Amino acid sequence: MDFREAVIEALTHALGDDASSLDWGRFLSPPKKAEMGDLAFGCFPLAKARRMAPPQIAAEVAAAIEPTGPIGKVEAVGPYVNFFADPLASLNALTGALADGAFDASMRSGTSTRIMVEFSQPNTHKTFHVGHLRNVLLGDALVRVLSARGHDVVPVNYYGDFGIDVAKCLWWLTTQDVGTPPAEGRTAWLGAAYSQANTAITITDEDDEATQAAKHAQFKDIREVLRRMEEGEPDITQLYRETRQWCLDEFADVYRWLDVRFVHDFFESELEAPARAIVDAYLAKGTFVESEGAIICDLEDVGLVPALVRKSDGASLYMTWDLALAADKFDKFGIERSYYVVASEQNLHFQQLFATLEKMGYDRAKDCRHVSYELVMLPDGKMSSRKGTATPFHELRHGVLDAIETKMRAEARTERESWTDDQWHETARKVAIACLKYGMLRAGNTRRVIYKLEDWLNPEGDTGAYLLYSLARISGIFRKTDEAVDLATAIDAGGEFGGQAERDLLGHLGRLPDVIRRVEDTLDPSAIAQFLYDGAKKFSRFYQECPVLKADDDTRRARLALCKAAETVFTKALALLGIEPVEAM
Repeated sequence: MDFREAVIEALTHALGDDASSLDWGRFLSPPKKAEMGDLAFGCFPLAKARRMAPPQIAAEVAAAIEPTGPIGKVEAVGPYVNFFADPLASLNALTGALADGAFDASMRSGTSTRIMVEFSQPNTHKTFHVGHLRNVLLGDALVRVLSARGHDVVPVNYYGDFGIDVAKCLWWLTTQDVGTPPAEGRTAWLGAAYSQANTAITITDEDDEATQAAKHAQFKDIREVLRRMEEGEPDITQLYRETRQWCLDEFADVYRWLDVRFVHDFFESELEAPARAIVDAYLAKGTFVESEGAIICDLEDVGLVPALVRKSDGASLYMTWDLALAADKFDKFGIERSYYVVASEQNLHFQQLFATLEKMGYDRAKDCRHVSYELVMLPDGKMSSRKGTATPFHELRHGVLDAIETKMRAEARTERESWTDDQWHETARKVAIACLKYGMLRAGNTRRVIYKLEDWLNPEGDTGAYLLYSLARISGIFRKTDEAVDLATAIDAGGEFGGQAERDLLGHLGRLPDVIRRVEDTLDPSAIAQFLYDGAKKFSRFYQECPVLKADDDTRRARLALCKAAETVFTKALALLGIEPVEAM
């Protein structure tokens, strides 16, 4: 029987009729200090009915409960009844659940829902930089968690591959001597052209009238490039398609390296026609109205400013395309929930979008959710594609890989002596990805991420490298023994097993299902990162205080089983963040 269930059953029997009105979720929880037990029941809600002080009630309840099965000890401490799980019973329950699939089953939701998660959404013709990683990795982690919860998850991407920003890049390429495109990093090269075009047309306080007039003329030239793109003129269309494909190819390479997958791609360029049709249709219905030459959806009745769905010059906007995209999602994919992973700068946009969809009669608008997150910042300020202040991803990737492999080769370790170059490269790749993913995901969605690479690579800090090192330690224990561990086989005698470090680690491992349930509710995977970091620290304490291979037979077998359980649970948790373990570091 599950320890918590056993405690509730014991309390129900001891309390009699008083138990029927209790909210166990509120009054039964882990004590603040681990040494005080695994679960504590506060007797405060019984004081009025029994006309007794809570400490007196606690003493009577504790005396009425006989420790048995999963319950190892019961004691009253002030107004609380503290329950200690029997460590060997808890170990066998955990290993058995890991072996027979009950652990994975406990992570799944009772009902399966078809959920679309839209994330990444890169713009072509702009630099794909480190700041974009948070969106990619947050969306991917949510896909993994929701899938583990048993949902039918549809991960999709939405490419910003058209519009005025693309025209700026192409205008610069066709009017300046830009040289030959590089063999690698062409997206960053296009991003530099976009940044230079922005600089060229941006009017500053220092510009005189002639300079301002020249910049206005250049912007008119850019609008002309956009018109030629929209009308499909052959020369500009060929350049557009070629440069767009460079970007799509590089994005695909980034996703492969990060092990991020999508089942469908949406493109902004394909939404223009259906978006225009939607605006025309709902203008005719009266849902949208004209306002000073533009088309809007009035949202005053829901406390929002009007949503602009078509500009006065007839141009579409992000709102227009998102309306068409939402219709596509629900009408063609049969989804029940739609999650948009987009930075918090767009909070108002999504409030307007969902409210507009409701006005249009989409009942499923209530099942749309904006997964908002804060930006990635440099220590000295914001990253910007427009200003060219962000590190291109291809440079970041090479830099991280080189730094990790150089550091690892400089440290003499016995297990690395026979490594091939492929082993060095593959281990460095896994560590690099772990450092980047954990660095991005450890902060809650509402917190900004400060990108400082040297801190993220520290193997002794709150980093992905530290997590992998902890897991490699467990692998190291099993490399030193021929004794196999079968999680399906119960340990019948634990010897000295059951010290505080062992109890802390054991109790922590069993909390992963609760953690991922919380992640589904909050759509914030930082709780998994925290679970892993706390678990790594608990394993480190266990490793220091509890000899495994030198212990007596019964204790060794129990501790080896705990190590195998920790390895299994931590590997599952890492996989939810898209991180692969390494056998040695």
